[in-house]
Amino acid sequence: MDTPSNRTQNAASCHAAKEAIMVKPTHVLSGLLVAAALAGCAAPGRSDENSRELVGAWEVTVSRPGGVGKNLLTFSSDGTFFRSGDTHPVLSGGHGSWKRSGATDFDATYVAFRFDQAGKWIGSTKTRIHITPGPASNEFKGVARVSARDLQDKEVGTSEVKLQGKRIAVEPL
Repeated sequence: MDTPSNRTQNAASCHAAKEAIMVKPTHVLSGLLVAAALAGCAAPGRSDENSRELVGAWEVTVSRPGGVGKNLLTFSSDGTFFRSGDTHPVLSGGHGSWKRSGATDFDATYVAFRFDQAGKWIGSTKTRIHITPGPASNEFKGVARVSARDLQDKEVGTSEVKLQGKRIAVEPL
């Protein structure tokens, strides 16, 4: 029966249904965005399954011409690479990339900014690294060739260093 009360109830029901329909696409979109973000975290960006041997965080002992030092290296599954070390404040963190270079070996290159003792920017370093996994599965050995560059990107010095890396593992609390 078509009464004012029924029309009000029908209008309210239609309004609620419209709101439910309008909310659903935003919920679907939110769900898709969350699923895409999680898929990006879970799936490695590299198709080579063996490249994961290097993916992760490493504590690295560096034998430099001026003595022994320490670096932290992080290799991401998408081929990016990050370095921080004990040379702060005269050298910034490094950013670069890496890839498999043979059956078991890897190559990486990163760039970091150089500063003088007063904190003035004086150039950059470009470091090329060759890594060989082993002897244990959580270790690697490597060599790095460092090119110091001025503000015009002209090479002003070079050095070669030896690397020994150990994977940083999760330790239970």
